[in-house]
Amino acid sequence: MKKFILTVALWTAAAAQAQQPGPGAPWTLEECIRHAQQNNIEVQQQALNIERRSVELSTARFSRLPDLNAAVGYNASFGRGTSADNVRRNETLQTGSFDLSASMPLFEGLRINRQIKGGKLDLAAATEDLERIREDVAVRVMTRYLEVLYNKELVGVAERQLALSSQQAARSRELVDAGRQPESALYESQALEANDFLALTQARNNLSLALLDLSQTLNRGSAAGFDIAVPRLDSIALASLRRLGSADAVYDYAAQNRPHIRSERLRLESTENAVRIARSALYPTLSLRGGFGTGIYSTMDMDFWPQFAKNRNEFVGLSLGIPIFNRRATRNNVRTAKISVRNQQLALLNAEQTLRKEIEQAWVNADAAYAKYGAAEKALAAARVAFAYEQRKAEAGRSTLFDFNDAKTRMQKAEAELAQARYEFVFRQKILDYYRGEPLTLGK
Repeated sequence: MKKFILTVALWTAAAAQAQQPGPGAPWTLEECIRHAQQNNIEVQQQALNIERRSVELSTARFSRLPDLNAAVGYNASFGRGTSADNVRRNETLQTGSFDLSASMPLFEGLRINRQIKGGKLDLAAATEDLERIREDVAVRVMTRYLEVLYNKELVGVAERQLALSSQQAARSRELVDAGRQPESALYESQALEANDFLALTQARNNLSLALLDLSQTLNRGSAAGFDIAVPRLDSIALASLRRLGSADAVYDYAAQNRPHIRSERLRLESTENAVRIARSALYPTLSLRGGFGTGIYSTMDMDFWPQFAKNRNEFVGLSLGIPIFNRRATRNNVRTAKISVRNQQLALLNAEQTLRKEIEQAWVNADAAYAKYGAAEKALAAARVAFAYEQRKAEAGRSTLFDFNDAKTRMQKAEAELAQARYEFVFRQKILDYYRGEPLTLGK
């Protein structure tokens, strides 16, 4: 319970200190994650589930206390009835009663203690589930955030390509006017310029859709005016991100610290405790009972309060219940609880095996993505050299439009592939960092 209160207190404090960017200001990845975690429906539902588990634990703890019950009754009988002196009379009799009783469990086969322990385990598991959902939200936000960054870079690529096409169209017009190129070359260059403008329009549309997806993932009211900050992700920054380590080391940490693994282990402990709860029904139960009662009769020649005091009675006693035979219900409950233990053992084993597979795949993907990024950098450098050579030929009037456009297209493709490789590596590396328990951040 203390752990739960501390967790919620820290979470609430973090939420209170978090400030959204001002109107029109770009959102960082950390701000996006924080906003999404505070407004995600699954997170809020799990927080309510934690609150419910806390109430259940409180109920289990208070079951140690005695209960107290009161009853008040009134009866009117007509015809022959029994009076206060136990005589049968033919008259209308009015009687009233007041009873107060209490009972307290003394021994119930340690059931209450085990129910309290089970409540603590269930509450701890629910708290881990909340952390797992928060982390899942963070990963989804990071994925959408990187998609926006990727589309922003594609827009930049398309803008540069359009600028080159526009320069080539202007150059073709000059050469046509000077009589050094046929007029058809101008039309072809203008068609290429229009095609690049179409590509830029499509890239901007894709960027708008990516921003909309991210905004909806954050549960924002509207995507109007929404934009994100662009971190520095050059070669030096990416090299500093690369921290592979070993897959076994990552798994050893994750197996002990990932919330969904901890929650499965807590549930296994809870099911084992449920077996002991079921077995407690095999033991005798002992409870302490006591009470007070009194009655009021219309046939007594006494006022209310004197009757209340004269007719009262008190009792105290012990009640011992010994289970003998309940049609094997308890035995079957124990067997069912044991089946739940075996099922949860398999669930834990499956979660651990799935975690190992995910980490091994993440490690291989991160390593391959960095190698792909290095190859894409070299390919772009070569494509830029080839285009620069072709551009100098075009300026001198010794390059055909086909050769110029081919070199430009290969450079454009190389730029797009480098952008894809860059953000794929960032995503793969951040997933690996996620398993290490490191925060999802892209720096400044």
